[in-house]
Amino acid sequence: MMVDQIHSGVGDNIIGDKYEYIIRSIKSRDLRTVIDSIMRDICYRELGRVREKLDVLNNIHSLENDVYLLLNALNVKLELVKGSISSSKNDLLKLLQNNDLPGDVREVITSILIDLESRTSEELAKKRYSDLKIDGFYLKEVFFERLASMEELSKSYHNTEVYDLSEQELTGLVRGALRVQDFVFAFELAQNLDKYYSSNNSRILRLYTETCLLITRNQRNHYVSLSKQEKDNVDRLIIQLLADIDDGKDDRYIAVLTNLLKLTYFSDSRLYNLGKLHIDKVREIDSFSAEYLEQSSIGMSTPDIKFELVSDVLDLEKFSFLIFAIENNQMKAKDVNNWIDNGGIIETGDDYINSFLNLYLRALVCSIDDKNEIQLLDKKAQDFLELDSKKFMLINPANILNLCDKFILCNLPLNAVNYLTPLLSDEAWVSPIFECYLNALFLSDKIDLFLNKIKHLEPCDKTELIYLREAQVYDRLDEYELSIKSIRFAIEISPNNPYSWYLLLHTSRKNGGDAQFLKEIVFEIPEVIFSTYDESKITLVNEIATYIDIHIAERVLVDWFVQNPVKVAKPLTQIHANSLINSQKVNSNPLVPNKCGDGITYSDGFETFTRILVRDVEASHPCLLEIESPLGQILENMQEGDCSGDFTMIKRVPPYVAVFRQAVELRSKGNDGTDVFRQFSLPPHEEEFIPYFENILKRYSTKDKERDAVLHTPNIPLTMKGNFTDPTDPVRGAITHLTSITSTKYLKLFNSGEETPNKVIIDVYTAVYFSLMGFSSAVVDSNIEIIVCKYTKQVLEGWIENILREDYMSIGVSDKGLYRVTSEDIRRDSCDFIHNLQILLEFVTVEPLKPADTPELLVKVRDLVDWAVYSTFQLSIANSIPLLSIDHLMCELAYSSEYPTANMNSFVMRILNSLSLPERKKSIQTNLSSGTPVPILYDDILYLSRSAEISDTYLVFKFMEKYGETISATGSSLNYLTAIVRNVTVMACIDGAILAGGRAHNPRYDGYVEHVFNYCCRSAIVNLDGETAEQRLALLIYNVIDMPRRVRKYLELISLLTTEFTIGHFLDIKACNESLVACQNGKKIDEQGSIEAS
Repeated sequence: MMVDQIHSGVGDNIIGDKYEYIIRSIKSRDLRTVIDSIMRDICYRELGRVREKLDVLNNIHSLENDVYLLLNALNVKLELVKGSISSSKNDLLKLLQNNDLPGDVREVITSILIDLESRTSEELAKKRYSDLKIDGFYLKEVFFERLASMEELSKSYHNTEVYDLSEQELTGLVRGALRVQDFVFAFELAQNLDKYYSSNNSRILRLYTETCLLITRNQRNHYVSLSKQEKDNVDRLIIQLLADIDDGKDDRYIAVLTNLLKLTYFSDSRLYNLGKLHIDKVREIDSFSAEYLEQSSIGMSTPDIKFELVSDVLDLEKFSFLIFAIENNQMKAKDVNNWIDNGGIIETGDDYINSFLNLYLRALVCSIDDKNEIQLLDKKAQDFLELDSKKFMLINPANILNLCDKFILCNLPLNAVNYLTPLLSDEAWVSPIFECYLNALFLSDKIDLFLNKIKHLEPCDKTELIYLREAQVYDRLDEYELSIKSIRFAIEISPNNPYSWYLLLHTSRKNGGDAQFLKEIVFEIPEVIFSTYDESKITLVNEIATYIDIHIAERVLVDWFVQNPVKVAKPLTQIHANSLINSQKVNSNPLVPNKCGDGITYSDGFETFTRILVRDVEASHPCLLEIESPLGQILENMQEGDCSGDFTMIKRVPPYVAVFRQAVELRSKGNDGTDVFRQFSLPPHEEEFIPYFENILKRYSTKDKERDAVLHTPNIPLTMKGNFTDPTDPVRGAITHLTSITSTKYLKLFNSGEETPNKVIIDVYTAVYFSLMGFSSAVVDSNIEIIVCKYTKQVLEGWIENILREDYMSIGVSDKGLYRVTSEDIRRDSCDFIHNLQILLEFVTVEPLKPADTPELLVKVRDLVDWAVYSTFQLSIANSIPLLSIDHLMCELAYSSEYPTANMNSFVMRILNSLSLPERKKSIQTNLSSGTPVPILYDDILYLSRSAEISDTYLVFKFMEKYGETISATGSSLNYLTAIVRNVTVMACIDGAILAGGRAHNPRYDGYVEHVFNYCCRSAIVNLDGETAEQRLALLIYNVIDMPRRVRKYLELISLLTTEFTIGHFLDIKACNESLVACQNGKKIDEQGSIEAS
């Protein structure tokens, strides 16, 4: 029946009224609705609502005993869920003894009892459950949650259709799977729970189980090491948590938060701030996470006074102070390097950490201009990586990232690749470490690996840096359309990046875009890029000046100059000089600068001043004058010769002329010895010009000679020598070192590798070699495909174009004084070489690079050779084309590394055999005059020795001078020497000029026969048989004159030459004569023996 309401505050107790009506109107056996409501709230872990309902019910007066016991049982369940173990087991048992208790109510009470016993005696709880004759939802829920093994959970789930499971059963299965820590199973169950019984509870359980699964799956992975898919999962969970957590009253959200904090290594600011907001609840779940949040909030303390290196050993705290001082420019890198060199170390108590911190410090202070420091850092970095791979994975990735950034700055990208590879998954997400890794891959020419590492990324995942690096990779592969597409995407992300626009212009030009097309791209560039100077914009302006429109570039440069004259002077003059190469003629610039006005020279009646008028800039430099200033307003409109008060306008020049003159002067005056640019003033008198120029050239050529002295060693490859002496002109480097005896004496033809390849690849040096030797036509006819990389062809074609310019001229100084070389000189003296080079360029094939990873060995020598040479080696390896190179040391390096290599010696021999002697003569001349390696056929020398041409005799002389002591390689030294001497002396005897004496006694004779004779005699003394020099010489002379018919004049000539040689080499003439007689007697004895034998 109805009773009066009980009030507990202002207004009616609505909830109290509701439950009082139910309980006072029915018996306890009919409390199913209340029980289900409260048990559902407990299942949903809405414990506050449960407490509220129970408190209202417990406050109702005159409850029947069984109702009281039932409410007490529900209170027990609530406390158990909160983690408290109740002592009300007797009350539960007493309630179960009530025979009038309905079955579903009894089930609830029994489930609560089993829950209680599972926390005190698991065996008893299991026995009670197994002895039950009923098996309802609540009982299954508590069994799954508290008692079931993994096998029992799996069996119960898989033996029932999931849609037949109740919400309580699925919830119990989820919590049971969490209890046995099978998070994969738990997540599957939570997904089904949310699918079939969607609620706030199901969403929280799904969220929590998935975070547990992610933590389990990535226990050994740092946040940056997650795959892209896993990172996307984490991001999705973070968004869901932030949307659902509300006020954080449900502690399960705090558990999810703690898991996500661990997954992200506290790097997500949203989670970090949320963690600080709920730090007390976080501490209840994980004290470590709470402690980290607190320490991060405090931050690192910094020293109150300037840090100084006064101790040889630094602990971790002092090390952090040192790093702070270095990064904030409070400590010079030089001082830290001195401290390291004097034995300074970091000591933390852990040898591995000590090694890492010492490496980190060394990298931080390493100068990018000091090659020795960089080599040492490279060695230290490789040594550290080999220490302990497991401990390496425990280092904070942020520190490894900082270290790798320094590796890249020091041009050690391979180290960055090796350090970052273990941290990243195969399909990594775009973290700062992943971007650094891609950057290192590109700089290490790991092209194939780079493309594989980004293929899983969607366009929306790629950053500006990734698009730009992707574009550069496509550029290397000659995929210009793809490259331009990637650049355009990068520009969409960051339209004000000058490097992106430079790359777009550069790639579009390589793709065949003409000047007008490129100019249209220039007009797309945001004006903000050109409005102010920054060093990063120089490359873009230089591209515009050199290849598109010098006028646009100059307008930008002069406006930059008046904003910062000192900094812009160097790039302005350099870009102007670069643009002159492609300028047919110099025209006045029609574009009007925005900020720069005319240059003026004026007098105030006392002094003369030269300045540049400027507008809308701070005219802080003395060479500038603001138009809006009082003086500027007076001078702005004055023309040459005009006077205004005390001021007279002496001269007025256009802005571009004024700025360039001022820039030249500033750059020259600011040269600290590191700039190649210098301004010289001509002497007052014309006759002093040449001595003045000679002094200038001698000063700088002296440094060149000192530098060249370092290269006189057999262990430096030809291509490295050329790059060292001529880093900007590989063709000149090749010509210099292939025609310089100081370099060629260490060269030889590589004699291993493939003998008969179908195609080969050559570099700049090999192309120059073939052209110098006159082999180009034979190479074209050799039926072997000759491949070059695109850059090699561009370099060779560019050199020819430049060297044949009508206005070409170079000057130098020698021991004889000043000399110049003009285009006319080159056409006269080098026409054959240039023609051969042109023939070769018409025949060669350019092959694009295939995606491949350039070997580390080649990357390490990249800076030691020219880019054309490096690109050739790279293409050879990537496309599996045998390398044919004149640089035998580089060939040996490639061959020993098992890269495709062709046999240069065999190739040259085939070329020689396909040529006639007149065609081979060019190579003989080059070899004998410059030492350029090429096989010389002995038969060719014999042929030349029969020639009446002085030049041919000269070649025989040079051959004997160079190779006379190794003449035994002919197999019959005596016969070969005899033939040469006979040939040259017979021809000389016929000519007759030498009969009056050789060069020393006969001015009319200008041949080289006596030189050939002398070197043949020297060779005989070294190579022939005999006990004494006189005997060996006599053996040669006797064979020369031993002919069926002897001509007196000829014998007199041989006698004369032999006598001069004998005297000149301090031999015993008497002994020589006796040896000649002995040779003759020996022959007679041999002939007599032959007669008797017959």
